Amino acid sequence: MKCLAHSRLLLSLLWIAPSVHAAPDPALLGCWRAAKIVLTTPDGEKAEDTSGRCTLQFKEDQFESTCKTASGTATTTYRYQVVRPQVYAATMAGSTFRTEMVGSTREYEYHITGDQLRTVTVPPAMAFAAAAVAQRVETDAARVPCP
Repeated sequence: MKCLAHSRLLLSLLWIAPSVHAAPDPALLGCWRAAKIVLTTPDGEKAEDTSGRCTLQFKEDQFESTCKTASGTATTTYRYQVVRPQVYAATMAGSTFRTEMVGSTREYEYHITGDQLRTVTVPPAMAFAAAAVAQRVETDAARVPCP
């Protein structure tokens, strides 16, 4: 169960990404390391990851999520756009992990305080079961130098 929860947690982090056509928020640009990820599954179970093994790198209109896993590195690329103040929409453009979800879009609320980024999402109802892995994902990340 613990391994399954960690897999779900990492999968959910891969969803923490943006996509659409508006001016980027300059405060988002750069690299962020996830200090804490909390996943709430559809049945109400919570899993928490504080390993720091996942990073996000935001550029003008895309970002990349990279997580180190027991089996290697999982990388997912998203196109994103800030659609309202403090909300971005992300469309998965490519993934080494969840290819069946390429093309799907989700919205994320985000708040930046100094060098801290907090994102929260509640996924919409989706037609395929794989998308329903996470009911809610909350991530706290810290700005880090980009590689």
